[in-house]
Amino acid sequence: MDFTPAIVAFCCENSAYRAADIAGSKKEGYPPNIKICRLPCSGKLEVIHILKAFEEGADGVFVFACHPDSCRFLTGNVRAGKRIAYVHGLLEKIGIERERVEFFHLSELEWASFLEMVRQGNERIKGLGPSPAKVKK
Repeated sequence: MDFTPAIVAFCCENSAYRAADIAGSKKEGYPPNIKICRLPCSGKLEVIHILKAFEEGADGVFVFACHPDSCRFLTGNVRAGKRIAYVHGLLEKIGIERERVEFFHLSELEWASFLEMVRQGNERIKGLGPSPAKVKK
């Protein structure tokens, strides 16, 4: 099957967003089907944002937070992790694979890890096929 997944990556501006920027400045690209959404902190990400991404056609969602004990807002990354666990439960209840939402910890200097995570994640989502949540238009 020739399928290119639509993926939304919610990135903390203090970690993964900077890592993506560094990767871009080094001419190291990530798959063009991954759309980055910059967050002031991963703790600002709400469940509704993830569900809305699926409603709008995403096949997968990645959430990038700071490493534990490295959040500039103290516990934003912890809140984000709890919300992802909650979303996993919701997805299972409505028949969508929980693997479509992935949570990563990353620092701004780990640009090579960012690239590896999005490339591998892209392949995992591609293997799942189109999201059953896509609204037919």
